[in-house]
Amino acid sequence: MSCTTCFEDFIAKCNLEIQSYLQLAPLTDYKWVITDRRDLKYQGDFTTDADGFWVIPVDQLPPGLLTEFSGLFTLEVQDLGCKPVKFKAAQEFYCAQFTIKGGTYEKNTLGCDFTCSPAVGSQTGIFPFTSVSTFSITWTPALLAAFGNSPSVQVYHLTAPDTYQLVDVTIEQVFNSGVLQQIDIDNGGVATGYVLIS
Repeated sequence: MSCTTCFEDFIAKCNLEIQSYLQLAPLTDYKWVITDRRDLKYQGDFTTDADGFWVIPVDQLPPGLLTEFSGLFTLEVQDLGCKPVKFKAAQEFYCAQFTIKGGTYEKNTLGCDFTCSPAVGSQTGIFPFTSVSTFSITWTPALLAAFGNSPSVQVYHLTAPDTYQLVDVTIEQVFNSGVLQQIDIDNGGVATGYVLIS
């Protein structure tokens, strides 16, 4: 299948599984297909959970496939009749493209979990920003209690009306005596969007 517009994301230091928040029908069987930059295809079967989310076990892919030097991957979903299926990630897409980032940063998710009822001990905070090149979040005692000292931070930019895309920007967590004080985001230019903290 040829995709003209795909959801774009990245993963980093992904050792066990890729957690997909690319939402499908709940409790339904599908097939994932990953195509690498050389047009080699890999596939596997999965069943979505009660929220329509799913995982790809990394051990179902060839060892060494997911590296920072692997280039762009395209992920597509098919029903059991091999028909392409749309998934939801802020809007509907037939495919997702992702790259692998190097370094020690850990991220094994594609898309974002927007469930209304987070699991016990799991919370999500949204911090919007408008027309700024840099954005800072002061890490108050309430945020420390809610999200801990090492939160997951994702930045989404507005790319079209009502369309937000996860972006790879500079995120710095500022500590004092080992306690998080502030999160600084450099948007790489003026942007509108939101920061998702979990």
